[in-house]
Amino acid sequence: MNILIAEDERVQCRLIEKYLTARGYKVQIAFDASTAWEKVQKEPPDAILLDLHMPGGTGLGFLKKRNGSAAHRNIPVIVITSMEDPLVLRMVEQNEVLSVMQKPMDMMLLDVTLESVRSSLPAKPAMTPGT
Repeated sequence: MNILIAEDERVQCRLIEKYLTARGYKVQIAFDASTAWEKVQKEPPDAILLDLHMPGGTGLGFLKKRNGSAAHRNIPVIVITSMEDPLVLRMVEQNEVLSVMQKPMDMMLLDVTLESVRSSLPAKPAMTPGT
């Protein structure tokens, strides 16, 4: 399963990357919102971990782009944030996110959430010898 981490805090991003790769996930990283959107268009991930405050645009702006794209609107997004403003969090929820996780992240909850994404993905056809 391919996961895009869109997070500008490099230490936090690398910790999440290390955790996910140790569990067998393929990980892409974007340290700003515009790079994250470029990566989604180039190689759409199976799920996105999205920080709300990043250079190059906000997480909310990213969600609006995703929702406006027929090709990408169904990619599950898990918002990761330290923000506690109820109005902003409500706006996030209105943009059809899978989950909102507060920083520091509960990695066990992340595991459960990503496993639900994995189980909802279509099964990949088995490889046959000689193909």
